[in-house]
Amino acid sequence: MTRNTGALAGLLVLLLFGIQVTSALDPPSVPPVDTVLEELHLSDSDKQRLREGKIIDWSAGEGTDRELALGMAFLVKTKPKELADIYRQGLGFQKVAVITAHGQIHGDGSLEDFAGVTLQPNPEKEAKRYLEAKPGTELNLNAKEIEAFRALKAGSEEGAVPVQKVEQLLRQMLLARYQAYRSKGLSGIAPYERGDGRQLHAGDELLLSTKELTRVAKHAPIFHNVLLNYPQGLAQEHSKNVEEFFYWLNIDIFGRPTYVLVHRMLAHTGMFGLAIERQFYASHDYNSMLQGIAAFPTQDGVLLLYTGRVSTDQVAGFGSSAKHPISRAIAAPYIKDMFKILQTEAEKQKSIE
Repeated sequence: MTRNTGALAGLLVLLLFGIQVTSALDPPSVPPVDTVLEELHLSDSDKQRLREGKIIDWSAGEGTDRELALGMAFLVKTKPKELADIYRQGLGFQKVAVITAHGQIHGDGSLEDFAGVTLQPNPEKEAKRYLEAKPGTELNLNAKEIEAFRALKAGSEEGAVPVQKVEQLLRQMLLARYQAYRSKGLSGIAPYERGDGRQLHAGDELLLSTKELTRVAKHAPIFHNVLLNYPQGLAQEHSKNVEEFFYWLNIDIFGRPTYVLVHRMLAHTGMFGLAIERQFYASHDYNSMLQGIAAFPTQDGVLLLYTGRVSTDQVAGFGSSAKHPISRAIAAPYIKDMFKILQTEAEKQKSIE
């Protein structure tokens, strides 16, 4: 459990964003920075550590025994425009070593968008897992996906299926899952078969995580509504205020490729910015993930408030109450290392100016 939790923490990919700051007064719904820090119950010493560039923790509640939640705050000594540039460069995907491949998905999606999806590392071993797929936690698949991979094996001579054919079917599966989410949102996410008639609904997990963004609901209710009702909610919000991006990732977890579908949304709300990342599919090891960051320009730089929520069976069940604090303690240093990368990268760009 300890080793796997550390790996999951490494997957909390650095979430950056861009915001446009104007000289206008804050809208009534935008809280002062001090108000937000008070809501997080940060002490005066924590606030001083923030000014010194330290990354501090704040407590984020957890909704189920499967959910692992972390909250952090830190200051980046740069301007919002520089953060925007870092975000659009995809720094997180480039700097996190376990992400071995990634690609952007465009519009309705196509198999060409997933051309870079391969069974690496250990292709033969992973292909065998898919060809022998069954309900459980070895792979996150629905009943039709399991049937399709097993049919591929049954239709070949002596079960000898080239890795390339498994990869082709995997690309089709990822494309179908992307299209279902993009057209129906959380309700379009197919469940994972766990066996004995049990299913895990990642859409329900993400809905809960989204509802737990209570400060977003309070201070940016329109954007929160967009998140809850995506994609219908997006049509109700002015397009210039919200941007969205889709990606696929291949993440190496202890020699196994993990395929992840990512939806990022960026909201420009007056003097502060909000970014949400949903990992609405992961092929194994965890069920789903939601990450959020709010950015507040200050005299000292940009204050970033982070929350991360991952649904994983590894912290559920017997002994859950003991697993959670241990897992949070293991996960936190991985995330802080990623945020230190952001702080360093921002300082580099500032020195170039």
